[in-house]
Amino acid sequence: MNTQGFGALRPHSATRPTIRLVLAALMASLVALGLSGTVAAPANALQAQTATRTATASAAETYEARVQRIVNRRRASHGLPRLRLAACADGTAENWSRYLAANNQFFHQPMTTVLNACGARYAGETLGRGSMAPRKLVRMWMNSPGHRAVLLSSKSRRIGIGATPDAYGRWVVAANFIRF
Repeated sequence: MNTQGFGALRPHSATRPTIRLVLAALMASLVALGLSGTVAAPANALQAQTATRTATASAAETYEARVQRIVNRRRASHGLPRLRLAACADGTAENWSRYLAANNQFFHQPMTTVLNACGARYAGETLGRGSMAPRKLVRMWMNSPGHRAVLLSSKSRRIGIGATPDAYGRWVVAANFIRF
């Protein structure tokens, strides 16, 4: 380890006992802190979990909103109407995204699930998974003939988007396109 830029002790023979004493004191402090902080740890852990969930939910909402905005820009550039958010399509997309992320799976749900749950007469779905920005995700959909067809379908009027990070930190995204 190069310590020259940090003003740290240089490894001279006279300072080695000092370093050992400092390290021993540091270790003793860490052990003492660990033993005295055991009562408060569960409350702190719960607060940390709650804060992480809140941050993740907020990041997912932002990610989803950006995907919707970019999808609508792409549709507009092809003369198609923008898609408005539908609570039902959003709920089915959120649930499917969470399921795929939690189970480390990646496949389309039956569209009859979305049709029946939402009382829709048209349903389509696009999926994506990876550590990528919304712009790249939509670009990938546009470069895939099947996804492009769903994204640019003139039958769609509403959209719902679910984005959930999986155990590897990748976004698992489900976008459900419907028409009532």
